Amino acid sequence: MLPKDRILQVLQAKNTLPSEHPRVPAALLSGGTWAFRQQGLTLLEVLEKPELGAPVIVEINQLIQSDIVWPGSGYHNLLVHIFGGEIKFRPQGNIDVLQPALAKVAAVDLLDLGQIDKHEWIRAIRSIITQVQLQTGSSVLVGTSSWGPFTLAGQFYGVEKLMRGMVKDKQAIHALMAVMTEICLAYLVPAIDEGADIISVAEPTASGDLISLRHFEEFVAPYIGRVAQQLRQRGAFSTLHICGNIKDRLYLVPAMHIDLLSLDYKVDLGLAQRVLAGKVAVAGNVNPVLLKDAAPGEITQAARRCIRQAGQAANYILMPGCDIPPSVPLGNVQAFLQAGREVADEVL
Repeated sequence: MLPKDRILQVLQAKNTLPSEHPRVPAALLSGGTWAFRQQGLTLLEVLEKPELGAPVIVEINQLIQSDIVWPGSGYHNLLVHIFGGEIKFRPQGNIDVLQPALAKVAAVDLLDLGQIDKHEWIRAIRSIITQVQLQTGSSVLVGTSSWGPFTLAGQFYGVEKLMRGMVKDKQAIHALMAVMTEICLAYLVPAIDEGADIISVAEPTASGDLISLRHFEEFVAPYIGRVAQQLRQRGAFSTLHICGNIKDRLYLVPAMHIDLLSLDYKVDLGLAQRVLAGKVAVAGNVNPVLLKDAAPGEITQAARRCIRQAGQAANYILMPGCDIPPSVPLGNVQAFLQAGREVADEVL
């Protein structure tokens, strides 16, 4: 069975029964910045020479054998730049927002979403997605990623102002969220046309470490649901990743229309499987810092623990608990993904 088919089978399983297959599907979550660093490239250098992007992604994946590749990951904050915010490319990392794009929520009505398609950097990312799909899409699942609407709102408006607004001016924040949802879709839907079969929506700002369950239910869940529904209508699967401990809001996930929930290392996989009851596929959740700092043998053991916690279920994918740091050694990534390729009896 091809890696792509293993992932598709998981996404369509809809149950937590033990898998009949000896290999556990295994993939990185995002990993674009990490992949480019293996060849000494930065995110900016790849934007300036997009023809470099696809060959690096394909070559690195031949070494690590992730069942999913994510061209375009690492570039989430470009949208802030396109709409007037100030960003900074790290020499060996992702992109930071130095100045949000919006001083006031009212300015959101002036945003021209057509700017996304016109920007040369967005066209560069989409061309990389197309080339990766052409070069490796017959065997591995090709995806891309973006911030979800709530995290976009924080990057566009400022996280502190977003948090205050949820209490002091709910109407304004809902108006902001509606436009952020449209921006998210304007960025992601064309990527499906370019070859992305699965879309990862990341919502670190929606973590249980940052906002309450009540605010999550009001300001996050409905807008993620809108995004996931639109992606599904366009023929793509959707993944949701929320950093931190989200055990108190797991029960809301099935109503968000997502296909795969990627879990932070703080969330117990067994608990997630019980709460979700097979309605949503589950991925995770080895600590990315462990991948950076530990020896390969320790990483293998951590991966095996995750597989056991998830019940080696038909709806489970072994993944890190978040995007991996750019400095993770290649051998550690190989050891991690190899754990999913081992015979089930050796793991359990």
